[in-house]
Amino acid sequence: MLIEWSEEAASHIRSRSCRHRDAVDIESEWTQEATDDPDALWFEPDPKSASGLGIRIIGYSVSAGFVVTVIGYHDHRRLRGATAYKSGGSDLRAYREGL
Repeated sequence: MLIEWSEEAASHIRSRSCRHRDAVDIESEWTQEATDDPDALWFEPDPKSASGLGIRIIGYSVSAGFVVTVIGYHDHRRLRGATAYKSGGSDLRAYREGL
């Protein structure tokens, strides 16, 4: 499924290292690879979403060389990106265990 990013959201993920110590800047192309990963985990709704409307996708990006967590939402049958980051902690563990 194609994930679409607004210019503002794409800029946000490309500049994560400016806001978070030790963060990795994420390219929107990597998020597409993660969502296309046949082993990706899709949580819909995202269990960590306060609103219950979010979608959490955890998948491997070949270009990035690591697992990426993508947070998105549906907007008129389109998947929109909200944020994304290098997976760690419980997201990475879930992906490795195939939960």
